[in-house]
Amino acid sequence: MLGCSAEKRPLAEAPPPPLTTPSDQAQQMATLPPPKMDSVQEAVKRVFKDAVVIDAAHTPAFIVADFNGDLSEDLAVVLKPVPDKLNDLNQEFPAWLLRDPFGRTESNGPRLRIAAADVVLAIIHGYGPAGWRNPEATQTFLLKNAVTPNMEAHRLNEFIAANQGKSLPSLQGDVISETVNAKPGYLYYAGGTYSWYDPKTFKEDSGPKTAVHGRGTKVIKN
Repeated sequence: MLGCSAEKRPLAEAPPPPLTTPSDQAQQMATLPPPKMDSVQEAVKRVFKDAVVIDAAHTPAFIVADFNGDLSEDLAVVLKPVPDKLNDLNQEFPAWLLRDPFGRTESNGPRLRIAAADVVLAIIHGYGPAGWRNPEATQTFLLKNAVTPNMEAHRLNEFIAANQGKSLPSLQGDVISETVNAKPGYLYYAGGTYSWYDPKTFKEDSGPKTAVHGRGTKVIKN
């Protein structure tokens, strides 16, 4: 946890309870319109105020999917810091969770910080049928070292079907494919952080793998 007391812990780690039943949410999520830049900007401003800008030069600048598997659409968006707002981004108790999928966490070594030259990936978790567009959707992870060209979302069920027989991590939601240092892999939600899955180097987790995606909990057997 980032804070020293319950009052200082980021609200991002305690999402509100579901607004509707899972079947209702799944149906309504399927009918959401494609994301538009003005809606994405509104969501970014809701969380970060004026401390960041969307990196519109990046392709893609944003993607949507259900990354944490709660049947509410999430937003992944590429951001650049506003140089004179670095103190806001590096405040001791921010409203988001700063993580590095490649090993560094807030509890190991020096506290992670955002530099002026960083390009970061924010994942804003949705709330209810409206997903990330909902004004109450503020649960956010800010990921360092996680932005690459040609990021693409992959639906959980399709990803599992395409990787039958392979060792997989404990997947809860959809994943993001990327190529980092010439190595293809996937970003996935791992509870208190986002982690990196490299199909060539991954060692199987101990215990059963569960995934929540639309039809309850599914045990993945490899």
